[in-house]
Amino acid sequence: GHEILGEIESLGEGAPAGFQVGDRVTVDPLISCGVCEACRGGHRHVCKELKLLGIHENGGYAPYTVVDADMMVKIDPAVQDEVAALAEPFAVGYHVVSRSGLKVGQTALVIGAGPIGRVIAVTARSAGAAKVVVSEPNEARRALAERMGFETIDPAKEDALARVFELIGENGADVVFETSGSKPGILLTTSACKIHGTIVPLGLGGAPVEFCLGTVSFKEQRVVGSRVYPYLDFVGGVRLLERLAKATDLSPLVSDILPLAEAQKAIDSMSSGANTGKILLKCND
Repeated sequence: GHEILGEIESLGEGAPAGFQVGDRVTVDPLISCGVCEACRGGHRHVCKELKLLGIHENGGYAPYTVVDADMMVKIDPAVQDEVAALAEPFAVGYHVVSRSGLKVGQTALVIGAGPIGRVIAVTARSAGAAKVVVSEPNEARRALAERMGFETIDPAKEDALARVFELIGENGADVVFETSGSKPGILLTTSACKIHGTIVPLGLGGAPVEFCLGTVSFKEQRVVGSRVYPYLDFVGGVRLLERLAKATDLSPLVSDILPLAEAQKAIDSMSSGANTGKILLKCND
């Protein structure tokens, strides 16, 4: 419920200029306290008490949603609804790649080809990466990554590290994005990342994983955290999506579109692992 696309039905008194009824908008769902050290330092996206509309408060799983006007960002009407609905994940991808410091001509490894992993792969490629390789044991998800033009690794059937060296080069990747949260994925990061490379851990696996920091030290790697997005990166993600929608087939990111009444079916499909992409809920006919 925090990935919202809709049309403005009405505007409250004093709403800022630039919006009008009928505009199609997405929503920056972050709710910050405004008073903690992070917020006062201009980093409200890592607020000590951060909440999200649609997770901690009622959000997009409804025909109508009330949001502050300063949370809305308009999207080009030429972008189809099914693609425009991916604005929030692309804001995540935009911020992640920005945090990584990826430079034009560098190489990237994405571990995990879930929806966010594929978004990051697309974003890294658009940022100028010379090569982006995706590692994913799930056959269906791997096939979707290949459909989007990425070379892939099946870590369940081949030596993942050997394939990284084969596909990217014997020194490893300049940037490794770990989106799976799995133990094998996490343990692959330092070996697959080159000397002076960057590792960005994103997986939210619940169980702790033993991790040897010695390799990070010996190879002088950087480990960079990334959480949601500041407002300007949210807008940057929307603009990136608008540009990519004109030149790239983003449909493989969406696995299904269901009516709001079937929200539980969508959640069950994701929980069971049957779903391979984003499920969109259509709240209004």
